[in-house]
Amino acid sequence: MQNFTSSLLREKFVIHDPKAGNKKESAIIALSNRFVVELETPKDSLDEVFIVRGHNMHSVVRMAARIIREFEQLGPIARRQPPFDWEKAWGSIVNDYEYAYNPQRWIAIYHGGKCIFSAGEYHPFLDMIEKCDHGNNQDYDYAIPMAEKMFEAAGKRLNIDHDANVALSVHFERGEGRCGVILRGSNQTTTFSFVAKSKSSGHAINIPQCLGGAAAFLEGVQMAFLMGMNTEKIRIGLIERFSKEEKQTREGKQRLGRLANEIANMEAAHEVRYRPEKPEFYLLMAQAEELGQRILEPPEKAPEGNELDAPTDGNTPDGEEV
Repeated sequence: MQNFTSSLLREKFVIHDPKAGNKKESAIIALSNRFVVELETPKDSLDEVFIVRGHNMHSVVRMAARIIREFEQLGPIARRQPPFDWEKAWGSIVNDYEYAYNPQRWIAIYHGGKCIFSAGEYHPFLDMIEKCDHGNNQDYDYAIPMAEKMFEAAGKRLNIDHDANVALSVHFERGEGRCGVILRGSNQTTTFSFVAKSKSSGHAINIPQCLGGAAAFLEGVQMAFLMGMNTEKIRIGLIERFSKEEKQTREGKQRLGRLANEIANMEAAHEVRYRPEKPEFYLLMAQAEELGQRILEPPEKAPEGNELDAPTDGNTPDGEEV
C-alpha cells in the first residue's frame, strides 16, 4: 500500500436530557480515541474501511498498524476464511506493562458500521455512533445528529455534545511519510512532527513501522511525564519504597527504554527528520522531576510515639492492611 492518510481523534461525548435540572449530574460521558483505516489495493481503489477505537492512543495506532501490515502481506481482511484472528492481534499489541498497570484498557474494531471485535469494557454509545457514521457513508459530521434522531424515535429526547481534538495526523504518499503529534496536557502541550523516507531507492516506505514509531512517541511522552513525577514522589516520600507504585515506576522506565529502541529501529530503516526537534524521553522525565520539585510537598510526618499509641490487631499478619 503506497498511500495512506488518517488522523487520531481524542473524543468526549456528553449525552444529556435537556429537561434535566443539573446537566453535570444527569449527563452520561463516553470517552474514546478513534482512528480510521482505509485500505486500498495497488490500483488505489478503496477496498476496506476499518474504524479502530480504544482507551489508549498508542494502542489504537498500533492496532491500525497491525491491520495495515496484515493487508499488505495477505490482502483483504474482512472476508477471510478462516476469519482473521483479532484476539491474537490484540494480544500481540498489549505489552507486559499494560497488562500489569492498565486494567482499563479496551479496544473495539468496526467494519460496515458493526463492531467485529472488542476487548475490555467501553460505552455502548460508541457502537451507535459508528452505526450512524456508516449510515451516512462515513460522513462523520452527520453521525451525531443522526444519533439524536434515533434517540428521539425511541422516545428519548437527548442532546449530544461532542468535543474532539487531533492527537496524531499521518500522511503517506510517494515514498514519504509525515506524522504530526499533538499531546495536550494540563501543564503543557507537546507538538512536533517527523518526516520519514525510505533509505533504499525504489523501496516503499514501511507504513506500519512508521505508525509504530508514532505510537511509541504517543506512549513515551506521556509515560516520561508520569515517571518523572513519580521519581520525585519517591524521593520525598509520597510513594513508599517497595510499593506497587515504586515497582510501576521502575518498570515504566524500562518500558521507556524499549520504546526508544522501537523509535531507533524506525530511524535505522528510514531517513527521519524532526521538527522542531526529536522529543527525548530522558529529558522529558527530567523536566517532570523539576516540575514535581516545585509543586509537590513531602507528606506530613506523624508525631513521635504515634506508632506506639496506635491500636493494633494481633491477628493481622505483618505487611497487611488493618
